[in-house]
Amino acid sequence: MKFCKKCVQPDTRPDVIFNENGVCYPCEYHATLDQINWADRIKELLEIAKWGKEHCKSNYDCIVAVSGGKDSTRQSMYVRDELGLRPLLVSCTYPPEQQTEVGAHNLANLIQLGFDTISIGPAPETWKELMKQGFLRFGNWCRSTEMALYAVTPKVAVAYNIPLVFLGENPSLTWGCYGGSLDGDGNKMKYNHTLGGGDPTPLLSEGITKKDVFWYTYPSDHEMERTNLRIVYLGYYIKDFNSYANGEFAIKHGLWIRKGDPIDTGSLNGFDACDEDFVIINQMLKYVKFGFGKVNDQVCEAIRIGRLNRKEGIELVKKYDGKCHHRYIEKLCQYMNISEEEFWNVIESYRNKDIWERDERGQWKMKFGYES
Repeated sequence: MKFCKKCVQPDTRPDVIFNENGVCYPCEYHATLDQINWADRIKELLEIAKWGKEHCKSNYDCIVAVSGGKDSTRQSMYVRDELGLRPLLVSCTYPPEQQTEVGAHNLANLIQLGFDTISIGPAPETWKELMKQGFLRFGNWCRSTEMALYAVTPKVAVAYNIPLVFLGENPSLTWGCYGGSLDGDGNKMKYNHTLGGGDPTPLLSEGITKKDVFWYTYPSDHEMERTNLRIVYLGYYIKDFNSYANGEFAIKHGLWIRKGDPIDTGSLNGFDACDEDFVIINQMLKYVKFGFGKVNDQVCEAIRIGRLNRKEGIELVKKYDGKCHHRYIEKLCQYMNISEEEFWNVIESYRNKDIWERDERGQWKMKFGYES
């Protein structure tokens, strides 16, 4: 296990890109930001906006995929106020049992900022069963939920003949995992690691058929071509599109943040992913499988934009990464109707023994230091 020489990105991230000097692609890319001709990128973005207006067959120029969080707040307002487009916001919402009060407020707040919005809420019992199957079969409860979160928007775009869709960050440029492109083109998003082509059928179980997973199934390439669908990473065109700038912007426009100690939540920033709490367990799972969690992601970004140095970042990662209070585990077990014993059996079955070992007290510790 090796780590980026500039940040603390590990080479265990699926599809990660490192150069010959041991520097991850996001760090390499960020070092070029001052050399980029941003006027040319804005010109390109304006041409995309013009294309959207010319090719829409409805009252809307484009769709913006939203959750109500920091990124979608900034995206929606940028598309409307800076590009002069009339967007339709599309959101895949969590079942009421899973959604937090903060999440419900933030989506309502975004709508109140003046947007037409379609919210899609897949049937809660199907949602819950698919989560359970994802956890038991793949050690990943959010395998199905992420499929729905990403599939809903292009499905609405196809149905309403609105060919221009805006997403936020390109995962290749922000996190280093392959997102189908290294620019603003998001049309291959469904082939990234988590979505795996956008086909949820491996999660089907007794009583759940293909008809039940309509909102989890990404449009086919043929459907996208027929609709002339164009998915664009808006963040590629905005120099300061990052979690911290977007968080500050969204808070000024009414965003609520999650309260809690990083030792409980495994997250440094209250404005990150606060629409539901099970994400905290997902990050713990990521830590067990790959040796990094949410704090590592946050620290890497903070180092790149100059908010932390690498030494400070390493200390934060050592202290908080992968942390998850028992109350979240208890809540998820009740939600999926499994015992905590079964939960931990699944967790340990996915622990990566290449990077974890027991210490003298029998506790798990990483085999590798961040200077590796």
